[in-house]
Amino acid sequence: MLYKTDVLVIGGGLAGLTAAIASASNFSNTMIVTKTLVGGANTTSVAAGIFSCDFDDLNSFYIDTIKAGQKINNKKLVKTMVNDIPKYVKKLKEIEIESGPMFMPGHSKPRCYRMKGKCIELQKKLRKSCEELGVKFIERALITSLIKDEDKVIGAIGVKTDSMEVFGILAKSIILATGGPGELYPYTLMPVGSSGYGTSLGFRIGAEVIDMEFVQFYPTMILQEGLPRLFIDYVTLLKFGANIVNEEGNSIFKKNKIDEPYKLTRDALSILMAKEMKNGKLYLDCTSIKSDDPQLLSVINDLESKGVPIRTKKIGVSPYAHFFMGGLKANPNGETNINGLFVAGEAMGGVHGANRIGGNALTACIVFGFRAGTSASLFSSTTDYADEKILKEKTSELIEKINTKGEKDPSEIKSIIREKMWNNVGIIRNKKGLEEALATFNSLRGYNISSNSIDGLLVPMMLDCAELITFSALLREESRGAHYREDFPEMKEEWEKSILLKIHEGECKVSYLIN
Repeated sequence: MLYKTDVLVIGGGLAGLTAAIASASNFSNTMIVTKTLVGGANTTSVAAGIFSCDFDDLNSFYIDTIKAGQKINNKKLVKTMVNDIPKYVKKLKEIEIESGPMFMPGHSKPRCYRMKGKCIELQKKLRKSCEELGVKFIERALITSLIKDEDKVIGAIGVKTDSMEVFGILAKSIILATGGPGELYPYTLMPVGSSGYGTSLGFRIGAEVIDMEFVQFYPTMILQEGLPRLFIDYVTLLKFGANIVNEEGNSIFKKNKIDEPYKLTRDALSILMAKEMKNGKLYLDCTSIKSDDPQLLSVINDLESKGVPIRTKKIGVSPYAHFFMGGLKANPNGETNINGLFVAGEAMGGVHGANRIGGNALTACIVFGFRAGTSASLFSSTTDYADEKILKEKTSELIEKINTKGEKDPSEIKSIIREKMWNNVGIIRNKKGLEEALATFNSLRGYNISSNSIDGLLVPMMLDCAELITFSALLREESRGAHYREDFPEMKEEWEKSILLKIHEGECKVSYLIN
């Protein structure tokens, strides 16, 4: 089957939805393709619905974001984000603010707002807006390749996830809004299928990737037998007297002489916890909290409603893979170095630098979703569709591929990738572990993986992301933000730059960018 559209958006989360709205509002025929449901189970659907926006002090918002990113953020992207978010918040009638402004670590003042109904409710409303604008949806479908003719992207091919039916899409421009590769790690709260395939799709056709070594781990996920794996708002609980203790019941904050632990950024607390967990498990202890503050009670009541005895028992916690600062390099309009290819949301690198502060994920999705959608629409108005023949040849190749059984079960490969990423490319890294992981990933390339399932098509793309993260982490011989090397524990001035990777004539080429 062959489809045609002016603008193809790959991904149905917040960035994809805002991109589609911008494109369709600009009178471009627009289509969203997503592995799940548009507005449904994607990386932003699990977000708490907190975004950052400063309506009157743009400069301090800019400074805080650069400071959190340890000065390697793309300054133009940050300036665009802080300048544009106020107008988009006012423009998006679908956003209902429940509370705020409130303080979050890394911000010098309260500028974070909570959406009513969390992000999933906003996405449902945005889906309806897309439908009203005539945006077409192809749901439960995986894009497996972007097709390029000379220096321009001309379409994509993929399969329906329920039937493995192959299809092609001719497009004048394409926006990747595919989220991050959370499933690379065994401990994550991202939905199943969060593979980072958009980064792989772009990288394979020559798009530059940036800052791939920076993986943010959120400090407090419940990890205890008999309890659900849930995110815990550590900021609120620690602010009102909760503690994180070791197996002997001793506070890790007292041990490390930290007086205001609720002000710790996610990277700092995750690294501290990872060091302490070398000696045993850690627990969140809220049993001595006495406050009846409404914000605190809201957090506690929510956890108790899900079966977590947060008031009466110490709860086992662990950091988990939460957000990926790296992705495809782009300018403020979402344009990559490939003509016709745009990117938005977590798949876009460079905005957050070495670490993202709370609230900025959804902010970036909104701003760069709209900007990429507008830019892709304008680009599509200046070009024609490519010859269908090219796409038909590629769909035939994919049909042949999925009808050929390989020697290796993709689930086995996936398990190896996840184990190596957690143990060797997790919160604490070193040269030996990173080299070992790269050697493992290289050996996995030698297997003929069965491609007759969705996992079989996704796993090679997961392997791309795993290698890009690991290789970048090995190159960066310092510690900065969320990237911690125990063999290079200090931050170095000469590393105040970003690592760029790009495929050229079949090889991965390295360059550096001083932002």
